[in-house]
Amino acid sequence: MNQKHTDTHLTDFLEALGLETREIDAFKYLLEQGTMTTLELSRSTKIPRTTLYRIIESLKAKGVIEEVVEEYVAKVQAAPLSRLEFLVAEQKERANTLVSLLPNIQQIITNTQAVSQPDTKVLMYRGGEGIRQMIWNVLDAKKEVVGYTYRHLDEFAGKRFMDRFRTEFVERKLTGRDILSDNYYKSLSGRDYQWKQWESRYIKPNVLNIDHQLDIYNDVTAVYNWHEGEIFGVEIHNKKVAHMQRQMFEIVWKTAENIST
Repeated sequence: MNQKHTDTHLTDFLEALGLETREIDAFKYLLEQGTMTTLELSRSTKIPRTTLYRIIESLKAKGVIEEVVEEYVAKVQAAPLSRLEFLVAEQKERANTLVSLLPNIQQIITNTQAVSQPDTKVLMYRGGEGIRQMIWNVLDAKKEVVGYTYRHLDEFAGKRFMDRFRTEFVERKLTGRDILSDNYYKSLSGRDYQWKQWESRYIKPNVLNIDHQLDIYNDVTAVYNWHEGEIFGVEIHNKKVAHMQRQMFEIVWKTAENIST
């Protein structure tokens, strides 16, 4: 197995354990280099120390790294294989429990939501896990999904997750249209990015500068954004807001350029 495939398998495994991009980078470096101080790891990975402290605490909480003390100096190292095996077993047990319980609560949740949810609500999501939840929510679309694509969501949600999302999108027979940002459009050279169920168009930035991701489906307007490593998103559940956004999209869609693969 070559290095590229090995690295891909490791990344997929760590994503499945719930690690985000920078957490994966830090773990991989520790795996290669062994025990290190936070300062050494910060200098080697170019991750600012203040950010790295948060990453390390998250990795410790997820059980994939350990803290050790050598000559009165605190250091961190990648957890041994036995620990990773334990984490996988834990996730498997948790997943089996959720699968067995879900049928019993589906009707309860559906009935409760039908009578208790207001006409308008705003939901906030943060981090890679939050973005993945927002993306997965798009699969609840009853009809077409439309919106604006700013960047590759694989960067934040992970390729493995996005492949699963696209498979589910096709199986649910959903359709979609999007208008691409200038940076995204230019990055598509040589890519087979079109789905049979999806149509994309491009608009020049001097006409409309697309600087964030936006999806519109059902009565939901979902906005994804990121700034200096901070990833967050907002879902606005409101019929009038979604209707207005959809009308604006259709106006821009008529102006945008067709794209052929």
